[in-house]
Amino acid sequence: MDKQIYDVIIIGGGVIGVSIAYKLSQNGVKCAIIEKNQLGSGATNAAAGVISPLFYGSDKSNSPMRKIRELSYEMFLHLDNEFEELEIESPFNKTGIFRTAFNQSELKLLIDLASKTSNLGVKSELISDRSQKNELGFLNSDILGGMYFPDEGYVDGIDFVNKFRKAILKMNSDIFENEEFVDFEILDDEIKQIKTKQNIFHGNTLIFATGSENILSKYNISNDLIISPVRGQYILVRTQDFDLPYTIGDGTYGQIDNGPQTQGYLVPRDNGVIYIGASKHINKNDLNLDLNGIEFCLAVAKKYLNNINNLEFISAGAGIRPQSKIGVPIIKKIFDNDNILLVSGHYTQGMMLSLGTAEIVKNYLLNFDQELFDLFNGMNE
Repeated sequence: MDKQIYDVIIIGGGVIGVSIAYKLSQNGVKCAIIEKNQLGSGATNAAAGVISPLFYGSDKSNSPMRKIRELSYEMFLHLDNEFEELEIESPFNKTGIFRTAFNQSELKLLIDLASKTSNLGVKSELISDRSQKNELGFLNSDILGGMYFPDEGYVDGIDFVNKFRKAILKMNSDIFENEEFVDFEILDDEIKQIKTKQNIFHGNTLIFATGSENILSKYNISNDLIISPVRGQYILVRTQDFDLPYTIGDGTYGQIDNGPQTQGYLVPRDNGVIYIGASKHINKNDLNLDLNGIEFCLAVAKKYLNNINNLEFISAGAGIRPQSKIGVPIIKKIFDNDNILLVSGHYTQGMMLSLGTAEIVKNYLLNFDQELFDLFNGMNE
């Protein structure tokens, strides 16, 4: 390979890596994504892809997590226009989300949560009686009602990275798949050198967006920056009994204890396929499927649907989510170098926070507003 010096080299081609490359390329930054397999082949491939600023309603109004969530949601709302200019179909399916409530306490919690985001212009519709929405006749009769958010939705992980691939290439950045990271070195002139099993790459800035893979552990980084793997399992089904019009999900955000089966989603996919998931298996760093994960997905289906007998099973899968020690994403300078970043640890929220994360990194590298970067950068110190 001819020696080309990139402005930024991103190691990791999941949803975080491609989002960063997209945002930087929009601003004329020449990027290279280095991915050891195929784009999106890790946790991105297995994600439900729910896009909602109400992902967790317990964030304090001025907390970094609330700010990155609001920022990312705003970025998704602009995505249609940005991709239209590139003549690429947007990956964001703004179908809406119906957050369920099984009792009055959960319904009140949803009302309060919706109120907190009304200042963002987030629309919502209170469903106190399911008959208000005829298309929801397939739901479990135990569901009292809920809150419908029409401007929220989902992305399919592989569809997301493939459309971002087109955008990134159109903006003259490069993508290298099947390039497994081996080592890096800082050369005398501050150029960083990345070695893969096949090639050598050179760049001014390195960003490690490697998800659950702790490829930097051999460099004696702080233990606080070591990522814990959490396997998530899901199933894909199809039915002729109804069309899933939009995502169906939990309305409690873990704030009311309904037992272990409260955090699950039914998410529409193409051709009538429904995604059901996803389970959580702490410190499981393999893609082996087990019965506990399948049982979780079945419990989610039973929770929301009045009949699962006619669900046609298509397949099951798994992904490894990256969880940080402090429970929030790592967006941080490492090795005492302003131009080497670690961006990981998004856990269950990689899709939702992808564009906000990319915006924060872009703003830092281009010397724009650095407030949010500084907040996240200081969390692990």
